[in-house]
Amino acid sequence: MAHEIDFRDVLEMFESYGWKLQRIWEPYRVFVKEGELPWLIPVLNRKVDVEYVKKFQKSVEDAGET
Repeated sequence: MAHEIDFRDVLEMFESYGWKLQRIWEPYRVFVKEGELPWLIPVLNRKVDVEYVKKFQKSVEDAGET
């Protein structure tokens, strides 16, 4: 099982829920959405640890956006 996900897939996932990539603050990618606290996602070698994806998915489920 993979422990990392390609950043392009993470970007698509965030954008599909209305989040925008606001800035790159190495090694982080900062995602914003009006009325929400920003998400800082660390990216190393174009990969994101799957734990960040799980946390984002849980927050989306908790907010009832699925």
